[in-house]
Amino acid sequence: MTRRPLALITSFLILAATAALCGQAVSAYLVSRARDQAERLRQEGEYDRAWSTLESALHLSPDSPDLWTELGQTYRAAWFFRQSPELLRSALQAYERAATLHPLSATPPAELARTLALGGQYAQADRAYQRALVNDPRNPGLLVDRAAALEKLGRPAAALALYRSAAHIKPNEYSQAAEQRLAPAREAP
Repeated sequence: MTRRPLALITSFLILAATAALCGQAVSAYLVSRARDQAERLRQEGEYDRAWSTLESALHLSPDSPDLWTELGQTYRAAWFFRQSPELLRSALQAYERAATLHPLSATPPAELARTLALGGQYAQADRAYQRALVNDPRNPGLLVDRAAALEKLGRPAAALALYRSAAHIKPNEYSQAAEQRLAPAREAP
């Protein structure tokens, strides 16, 4: 008699686990599909439709950092062309939400930093780049981007050190140009 209830419990647990896995697979598919649609719409300049697609997907998967990051990119692209302060705020909020949901990823804070830099907010961009570099310290692109922000902030020595770090990881044209541009200033009295 004890075998039958144990078999039922085991069967129930297997079914529940299978249902959970299927739910995760469906959710991942919907997130991927929404991101693809939004990217296509964004490339066509259909920003309103792109963020509507993403916001609909977020109703089904509100804790998807990928959807929040994609939403931030959509708002940023729309802001860049429309120059609407509300779109900039929406992009920054979306990136912050994505960073909260996935604190070990460098992508949301890096995109937040890029957006802040585009908006001329270099001090905040530098702080966001620092957050991104905690999770991906050997990313030459992030090092170069942070160096550019430091350069805008009037910190050429710190910028040059980062450009050199990036070049040590992977030689790049930005670091080479910075070497010519900033090294003489650093060596001047």
